[in-house]
Amino acid sequence: MKDIKAVTSPSYVIVKQHTGRLPIYHFDAYRLKSADEMYEIDCVGFFWGEGISIIEWAEKVMECLPDEFIKITINILGKTSRGINVSYQGERYRNFMEEVKEKVKCLK
Repeated sequence: MKDIKAVTSPSYVIVKQHTGRLPIYHFDAYRLKSADEMYEIDCVGFFWGEGISIIEWAEKVMECLPDEFIKITINILGKTSRGINVSYQGERYRNFMEEVKEKVKCLK
């Protein structure tokens, strides 16, 4: 069994890198005042690099995002329950999302 490491929110850090098979770049855009601040940290370099970028509060920096992406929305349904919606934009992820739908039981 592989070692499991806790991944925490960047909290007061705009981007935090996690290492693994692929690097994960975890952005927290909550405190950004504009998309210009995201460009200042070379977000494009991260997005088109070798890793995976995850962006919290992405709606604040939508103009920075690539044309194609996967969007995961988590909604609080109750004290201990959450609703998760996964969608995509662009053709790049169409086949991937079709495979996910086949393998995961989706509740409506």
